[in-house]
Amino acid sequence: METAVIPVGNESATQSSEQSIEVLAQQVQSLTEQVHALSKMARVAQSLDSALVVTDAQARVEWVNASYTRLTGYTLDELRGKNPGDILQTAETDPSTAAYMKDQIDQGLPFAAEVLNRRKDGATYWASIEAKPLRDACGQIECYMAIERDVTVKRRTEVRLQLHHDVLQLLSDACEIGTLLPGLLKLLANYLSWPIAVAWEVKTKRWVGDTHLRHAAIWSSNEVRYAGFIAASERALLSKGEDWLGQVWEQKKTRFVHDLQRVSDRHRGAVADKEGLQSSLVLPVLSGDRVTYLLEFVGPRTDPPDRELLVFLDNVCLQVSHFIDRKRDELRVRQFMTEFDSLFKLSPDGFIVFNSEGIRSYGNPAFYAMTGLTRERLDGVTEADFDAILASLCAPEHRPAPIAAVAASGESDRLELVLPKPSILQRSVKDMFDAMGRYIGRAVYMRDITREMEVDHMKSEFLSTAAHELRTPMVSVHGFTELLLKRKFSEERRQDIYETIHRQSQLLVSMVTELLDLARIEARAGKDLHIRPMGLGAIIERAVNSFLFPGDNRRVEVQFEDGLPQVFADEDHLVRALTNILSNAYKYSPKGGVIRLDVVERGLDMGPQIGIRVTDQGIGMTHEQLARVCERFYRADPSGNIPGTGLGMSLVKEIMSLLGGEVELRSELNKGTEVTLWLRVVTDAYRAQIT
Repeated sequence: METAVIPVGNESATQSSEQSIEVLAQQVQSLTEQVHALSKMARVAQSLDSALVVTDAQARVEWVNASYTRLTGYTLDELRGKNPGDILQTAETDPSTAAYMKDQIDQGLPFAAEVLNRRKDGATYWASIEAKPLRDACGQIECYMAIERDVTVKRRTEVRLQLHHDVLQLLSDACEIGTLLPGLLKLLANYLSWPIAVAWEVKTKRWVGDTHLRHAAIWSSNEVRYAGFIAASERALLSKGEDWLGQVWEQKKTRFVHDLQRVSDRHRGAVADKEGLQSSLVLPVLSGDRVTYLLEFVGPRTDPPDRELLVFLDNVCLQVSHFIDRKRDELRVRQFMTEFDSLFKLSPDGFIVFNSEGIRSYGNPAFYAMTGLTRERLDGVTEADFDAILASLCAPEHRPAPIAAVAASGESDRLELVLPKPSILQRSVKDMFDAMGRYIGRAVYMRDITREMEVDHMKSEFLSTAAHELRTPMVSVHGFTELLLKRKFSEERRQDIYETIHRQSQLLVSMVTELLDLARIEARAGKDLHIRPMGLGAIIERAVNSFLFPGDNRRVEVQFEDGLPQVFADEDHLVRALTNILSNAYKYSPKGGVIRLDVVERGLDMGPQIGIRVTDQGIGMTHEQLARVCERFYRADPSGNIPGTGLGMSLVKEIMSLLGGEVELRSELNKGTEVTLWLRVVTDAYRAQIT
């Protein structure tokens, strides 16, 4: 049997070959596992919801997943070897964001950013990008991997929330619709990225209603470029239903026009086409069921706004509508309060109001004037405090009831004040309730009836005095007549009685006549006077020549110069007043003496005056008598020896008051009296005015 001998060298080669095969198998297995892992990772990357893109070190696309294709609309074949930014970024992309990403890539640094891109179909979207470089074992950048997410909804929500906040801030800061509109138009136009915004106001007239539509505010991002459209909008005046804006007004519905050339716009259509304005969105602002404003946004042709955007804009219009209604209500309240305040400031009656907590909230000037109190004194005062303050103004024996008790009784009462001056106030108290029946406060009304009480007293005193004065001659006439009927007298005695009856009846007639004259003058209030410029000479001559005092042969000494200026007077009434003065001069100088009539002059702030002065040397009057001489039925000589009714000077005072003049009296007991009737002089300025 032969033994085979294997050479040693061949055995070594065999072992080396076996080892190489084993290493190769391990490497193949390792590669197979890596390929399997990479394939698995690729499937995972393809199935990710987030868009994934891999680029080389120069940011050229090497691979994208399916989500990236769905997000951008571009396939791997369309993107391979290209920079994503060159394809997806547009003029609307923020330049600073694009520069930041490029700078990070150039430096081999990771970055995160949100950028506005445009899809293959032209629609824009917001992408959140997180990118980082992948390095080899030597630290060199092999590629970039970036994950992108569509954050359009998030960004839109954030922007709309910010816009909504800005709109609310505008509404909060604005004082009126005129200050609100410009800022609102700018906000919304910038949000929509349209260059022009116009606010149209529906003008109305009371009792007529809506009349026409015209611009209230205009905003533009480029006033020079769109100058023609802006000017045409400013000139436009539309009626309801006229052109497409008038139709929006009539229909009260939001309307989007894709192409302005397809709708009727007589005022602006040609200009809009010339300046590249093609689309318009109009939003009505309603107050109840009535359109008050239209908000119009104009720009280049674009797609219709989505439903979500329209809902948002409608909500903005609703906020504006609430603002307009609120401001109009505030204006009405301010107007009402102004009218209310003016009314109560002008009222001669006093008002003071307490709120629902019983604290003073309002008092008008008349109240403070009649009580002498001040606003500062009554600040924070309660009803109980006010009752105490009011009681301090009254005499202790006339302490007023609390205002709560007066309100409960429903009756008015009287306050007799001693401070700040004696006066009588009629007080009424009323509880106030709102439309829901809730108690909101209490109003106190005070009317000063001091003058009325004085007038009532004067009337009573006048009637008593008149009855007494009339009764005296009537009793005399009645008594002597009765004597004549019942007794027989001698002819001489009978003649004496007749003279007494005649004298007393004449006094009675004079008294009744003067009472009727006074009543007529007061009732007519000067309506039967014919006041005109006239000379004094004729009036004085008529009064002096027609006057004759029984039993007195004296004549009035008249002294005045010719050429006196004219005065404003009524001839008949002035003669009547002057006759009464002359009559008194005769009667109250029974011992004789000179009676003089002259004319004097004086200058006042209101203008020059001329006075007819009558002076006697009679019994005169004391200071107390002089103060009462114009009272009705008052006589300086109460003895009855001097004939008269006591009404003459009252009549003179009334006549001079109606003539715009004045009665001036001076007297000294037992030395005589001086009476001057002052009249207004006719000035050159008056003559120039009537010529």
